[in-house]
Amino acid sequence: MKNIKDNCKKCPEFLEKRCDGEASNCMCKRCPRNLGECIITRYCRETESTIY
Repeated sequence: MKNIKDNCKKCPEFLEKRCDGEASNCMCKRCPRNLGECIITRYCRETESTIY
């Protein structure tokens, strides 16, 4: 079984089956924060910028 990180489970591309969680260039894998929260609020706490 694949080891899927928590952020991958919240990623829209993973949820829509366009990603299997193995991409090495995905923002989900490198993001140290809660990606689900950033997507909902449209604000990245890591870079302190809005997400369009």
